[in-house]
Order: sequence, then C-alpha cells, then structure tokens
Amino acid sequence: MKKLLSFLVCTVLVTGIFMSPSCKKIYHSTEFTPTNFRLLGFTKVITRNIIAPPAAWPVITETYSFAYDDNNRVSQILFSTNDSNQKPLGLLDLRMTFDYQGSTVYKTITNLKSVRVVERDTFNLNGYSQLLSAYFPWDYHTFTYQGKLVAAQTDAYRDSGTIVSATSYFTSDNHDLLHQLFNGTLSVTFPDSGIRPFVTPVDTFRDTILSLPLSITWTTFVPGPLGITTVDANHTNNSYSDALSGNSQYMVEVNAVDPYGIYVRPVFFPAGLNSTKFFQIYDYLLNRPGDYLQLEAFKTYGVNVYQNEHLLKQLTTAYDTTFVSYDIDAQSKITQTHVLVKDKLGNATRYEYRLTYDTN
Repeated sequence: MKKLLSFLVCTVLVTGIFMSPSCKKIYHSTEFTPTNFRLLGFTKVITRNIIAPPAAWPVITETYSFAYDDNNRVSQILFSTNDSNQKPLGLLDLRMTFDYQGSTVYKTITNLKSVRVVERDTFNLNGYSQLLSAYFPWDYHTFTYQGKLVAAQTDAYRDSGTIVSATSYFTSDNHDLLHQLFNGTLSVTFPDSGIRPFVTPVDTFRDTILSLPLSITWTTFVPGPLGITTVDANHTNNSYSDALSGNSQYMVEVNAVDPYGIYVRPVFFPAGLNSTKFFQIYDYLLNRPGDYLQLEAFKTYGVNVYQNEHLLKQLTTAYDTTFVSYDIDAQSKITQTHVLVKDKLGNATRYEYRLTYDTN
C-alpha cells in the first residue's frame, strides 16, 4: 500500500452539500498512549445532512461508560441515548455485562428501568484474546486471523433456521489493513421444515416438511424516493441451499416455496457489504484507544477486532468515503475522534466521539 506521507491532519467541513478541507499541523506526540491509561467512556454525537431523498434527522447522542475486572477486561458497559426510535424497543438506557468463562464470553443486555433482559450474546476468543465468533439473536459473525490482523470475516443472518451468509477477505501491508474484498456471493441454507399456509381458523400447526425442488427468489431493495424492489434471481433447486452471485451493497431478501405451497421463513442480508473497501492510515500516528475501527468493535465485543498498527485515516468504497481525524493530547491520548461519511449522492453523516480515560 502506498502510505500517506503528509504530516497534516485535515478536518472536512460540511456546509450544505459542499466539502472543504481545513488542515492544521500535528504538534502532539506520535507515540502510544501509556499503558496505565484505559478508556473510561465516550460520548458519540451523530448528525446527518440528507439531501437525496430530502429528510430531516435529529441530532442523536449516545454515551458509553466502561468498567473493568481485576484482569483489566471489560466487565460492564452502561449505555444511554436520546434516539426516540429506541424507546419502543426499551433500548434507551442499558447495562451490558460480560461474564468470562474460559474462552467464552457471555454478554447480557438489561433495560436499566425495567430490569428486563433484552438480549443475550455469546462471544468466543482464542488464546490471544482475539474474537473468533460472535453470536447475536438474529445474526452471527466469525473471524480468522493472520498474526494479529483479521484475515477473513463471515457475516450470517438467520430466521428460524434459514441462514444467508457472505465471506469477505482482508489483505494487509506490513501491520496495517489494506483492502477488504467481497466476491459478491451470498449463500443460503434452508431448514427441512417450512410454514404451512393458512387452512382453517382453528388450525395452529404451521411447521411442516419442505419438499424438493424449492422455488427460490432473491430480491434486492434499492433505497430512494420510490423504494425500488428488484428481483435478482428465481432459482429452482433440488436441495436446501442456493447462492446468488453479483450482489451489490443493497439489502437482499431470500424466500422460497416448495411444490405444495410450503414457505420457508424469509431472511434478509443487510446493506453495506461492498465488493472492496480500501483502508488508508496515518503512517506517523501509532494506533491507540480511540481509533475509529477500535471504538466500534470495543463497544460491541469488549475487545478490539481490527488491530492495525497505525490510526485509520480513511475508508473508501465505490459508494461512500469515510474521513477520520483525531485530537491527541500531550499524554498521547485521543480526546476526540471525528468521522465524516459522505456518499455518492452527497448525503453526509458525522460522528463525533469525545473520550475520557482513567488510570489503572
């Protein structure tokens, strides 16, 4: 990878739909944060400027507070947000606890007001505390590594036995990620039972054996004012599996029906997995808590998945570009992480992370 040789940090300013870079010289330390500092928490402020289609979005604030056990592992995360969309789901104020049992981590998410468990997740780590697999209620993810860097990632989404998945592969330059590559192939497997169509008002039996061949439909949902839906493929397959090639970054639904009208439970693969993602780094700024990739992994898993050697500067796909800059203090700690995501339509989303630390 051709590393970035500039010794400037550029913050992108957005006014309406226009972008202009504002650059200032680096004066702070380029060394690691001292090991006795650890992340105590951060506030994440999200603002959006959506012009296609026109939409007004409120400013969303999220806060994360971390607690650690005697082995300096994340034991608890307290989360709160003002996002009104989370209120009906009971996800405004949460406690996330991490229970370490050998190589397995059990994460329990509880509503702080109702004391109701809203989700249970399970993570598996290797002997180097690297994440091997993460199981959530409706999806799971697996990882392999080359040294400390992730080499492959499989994302799978499910609904009562129907599973659609994709695998992407990473290349690196020395100790930094270079590309994430996805060949556009989605694979699906179906259970051997499906949903029987409605028969009588008193009929409550729905699951029954699926007969082959299956008529399988792949449907893409293209966002926009018209909400375009495109049928990518109709396959007839004499097995409980199928594949779609040439997938784009848009959300895809997979459905199937057998010769007797028995339907599988449909499953969705979300948008956002591009054919290639290019990583650029600040080659003179060593990685430390506050790196954009590290923050997003840490708040979910309690460990960092993407252990690049240097701080991330930019992510580029065919559809959008993510610009990242950092404020670093005299103790070499990142105090703020600034992220701007700009898509090809001119839509802009800004994430501002404000970090705090304690000493151990």
